[in-house]
Amino acid sequence: MPVTLAFPPRTTQNRLLARWELSRRDPLCFFRWFVTTNMVVGRENVETPFPASRPHIIALTRLWQHNPLIAVKKCRQVLMTWWAAGLAVWDGIFHDGRLIMLQGKRLDDVIGDELTGDGLLGRAKYILERIPCKSVLGLEVDKRTERIMFPARHSTLWGIPQGGDIIRQRTASGIVSDECAFQEEFSEALTAALPCIRGGGWFLAISTADLSDGGCFMRLVNDMPDEDL
Repeated sequence: MPVTLAFPPRTTQNRLLARWELSRRDPLCFFRWFVTTNMVVGRENVETPFPASRPHIIALTRLWQHNPLIAVKKCRQVLMTWWAAGLAVWDGIFHDGRLIMLQGKRLDDVIGDELTGDGLLGRAKYILERIPCKSVLGLEVDKRTERIMFPARHSTLWGIPQGGDIIRQRTASGIVSDECAFQEEFSEALTAALPCIRGGGWFLAISTADLSDGGCFMRLVNDMPDEDL
């Protein structure tokens, strides 16, 4: 029997390209149509479309678009690490000459695992692997252990450990720092990132709360940054 398609191939391709163009203009569209997460349901890992319509995702994305420095407390199941990785991917895919640093306490924490979507860089690779029809979209991706490069855009996502040394030596366009409350050197990283922030870049700090110690992250969340910042 002949197979009847819901959409002719050309219509499907045109719809895909239209969604890609809308995603270029709005990261929420990118999350809606091109971001897949890996959720643990019971004992199994299940691929799940990113819930872009959740109110906190919409509000935080709009805040990120208009504020160069954001600090967000997170908990399980609110998808903040997936959201942060998705923003980094969106910025690298659709803008030229970006250097986006993905930072965690240890480099291994950032690299994580691409197969299960663990770690900031692992999540970014997981998202990219599941974007369909990359050749149709003109999306070139070069994945390395500590980096993801977009050759056509001359943009890079770079995984780095905690501290300010690497940030200080480079001019980053954006920085995502994960579990900041548990990074002993988070204050140094934030200080080193100030030229990036003041120069038009962005800094996104996310972490579960460390209630035993205020720390730089908790002071930042409570709008009480260090005096030298």
